[in-house]
Amino acid sequence: MKKTVCIFLALAVLSTALWAGARKEEAPAPAVQQTAPAAPQGPALSGKPVIVADANSTHHLNLYVAYEKGLFAKRGLDVEIQQTSSGVAAVVGGEADIVFNCPTGVITPIARGQNITIISQVKIPCTSVLVVPVNAPYKTPADLKGQQIAGLSTTCCAVILIRDALRNQYNTDFELVTLAPGAAIAALDAGQVKGAILEEPFVALALLAKDAQGRPRYKTLFNGGSDADGDGKIDPNLAGENPPCRTINANKDFIATRLGDARVFIEAIAEADQLILANPVAADIVDIAAKYVTVDRQAIINSNPKLGFTTQLATEKLKGYADALVRQGTIEKNPGDALFAPEFKGITW
Repeated sequence: MKKTVCIFLALAVLSTALWAGARKEEAPAPAVQQTAPAAPQGPALSGKPVIVADANSTHHLNLYVAYEKGLFAKRGLDVEIQQTSSGVAAVVGGEADIVFNCPTGVITPIARGQNITIISQVKIPCTSVLVVPVNAPYKTPADLKGQQIAGLSTTCCAVILIRDALRNQYNTDFELVTLAPGAAIAALDAGQVKGAILEEPFVALALLAKDAQGRPRYKTLFNGGSDADGDGKIDPNLAGENPPCRTINANKDFIATRLGDARVFIEAIAEADQLILANPVAADIVDIAAKYVTVDRQAIINSNPKLGFTTQLATEKLKGYADALVRQGTIEKNPGDALFAPEFKGITW
């Protein structure tokens, strides 16, 4: 009897031990500490300032908004805006990194193998139009034949487009008087020229001018919004539909060695574009424009809605400008896609 009890107790103890061991093996393993995935990193920045060579213009309003609203700073990018009338030369020579400029002024040095490339559009369309006195007798574009018309230069985008249209469609041309916008308006006031090809906000400034009786002194013609001959039909725009305007251009060495800086710069500009387009006449946007450009505030308000800011390059039309420069003998060959920085393909073009 004692032997049976001992065996029974031994089996019970063994059963308890086996059950406890099984429970221990079945216990869940302690939770493994999870590491959160690393946040995606943006382009690496050099820590050096980006030097922008700038000639004040409301066409560069996205640059000023990005700067004044801290859109560069919040991305960790240090930007310096330096005022100069020789921005393209400064970028070619390496004294500056970036310049906002009329594309025809950049196509020429690119075609000549100089150290500059196009990285982004600034705005579309070109807002330059023909401004003439309200009593001007021009009914059709052919009436401009031989007239003295003020314009920025023979390589100005608008001058190229309007002259090409006159030559190709009307077999005529005008005499170009090379004048900066302010001087062109003064020449119009003095009757020294018969018209002027002006960009905003100088178009708005001219249209605000009144004579002694308080009547408008000037009007625009052949810009897709006028009826010169009074037949009730709007005349087509001599400059064509949505011609591209200014571009953002950079030193090639800057792109090669500081691509992160360049890409973050364009990101900030794109954000500024959206702020402006949401309300181009908002008080804070107009205030920023007035801080950089010494033009009548009402002219800024009237012209800002026409400034179609975008970073997307109109590559085919820009190459069309190069064709025009070849035709007039300014450059020998159209660089084609070599006009544009390959590092920005898929980003801005």
